[in-house]
Amino acid sequence: MAANEHTDHELVMAPDGSIPAEQLKRLGVRPGAHLRVVQSASPISAAGSIAGSLPHLPDVSWKDFQRASELAREDVASA
Repeated sequence: MAANEHTDHELVMAPDGSIPAEQLKRLGVRPGAHLRVVQSASPISAAGSIAGSLPHLPDVSWKDFQRASELAREDVASA
């Protein structure tokens, strides 16, 4: 790989500040390898394990959900 090429990998820092060895091993990093850390412009939420965020969805009651499901079934049946 050329010196100016970048390969991005997402790692999660442990509470003690270390990167767990299993994360590095999964990426093929061998013991003794020198790594360069670059801080991301937008920090990743610690709560999620997927990239990006989910849109805000309105709260729907079970009754409303059942009614919407019934309407969707009727739409499909009439098509």
